[in-house]
Amino acid sequence: MERRGLVWREGAFRRFATARRWRLIVPILVPVIAAVGLAGCGSISEKFRDTAAVLPGVGLPADVPERPAQPVAFPAVHDIPPPRNSVTLTNTEQDQMERELVKARDEQQVASGVAKPKNKDAKALGKVGAPVSSRSSIY
Repeated sequence: MERRGLVWREGAFRRFATARRWRLIVPILVPVIAAVGLAGCGSISEKFRDTAAVLPGVGLPADVPERPAQPVAFPAVHDIPPPRNSVTLTNTEQDQMERELVKARDEQQVASGVAKPKNKDAKALGKVGAPVSSRSSIY
C-alpha cells in the first residue's frame, strides 16, 4: 500500500513540476512569438505599400496637392512672448467696459428675439452679486 502511495506522490510531483515550468516559460514565450509575428507584418507592409498605392480607390485622391519639399518647422513653443506694453484698466475703465459689453449683449439678444429688453441696469439696482472673478484676484 505504501508503495502505491509513493508512486502517486511522484506522479503528482511531476505534474506539479511540469505546470510550474510552463508558468515560467509562457510569460517569456508569448511576447517572443508576438514580436516575430509583428516583424513579419512590417516587412510585408513595405512590399505591399508600393503595389497597393496604384490600385483604384486606395491611397491619395488624384487632386491632392503636392507635399512641400521642405517640411514645415515646428512652432516655437519655448519662445517667451515680449512683455506687454499696455497698462491694465483702472476700476472705472473696467466698470465702463463691463457696462458696454452687457449693453451690447442685451441689444443682440433683443435683436435675435432671445430675451426681453431690460428697463434698468440690474447692477445699478444691486441685484447682481459679486462677480466670479474679482479684481482682487492674483490672476
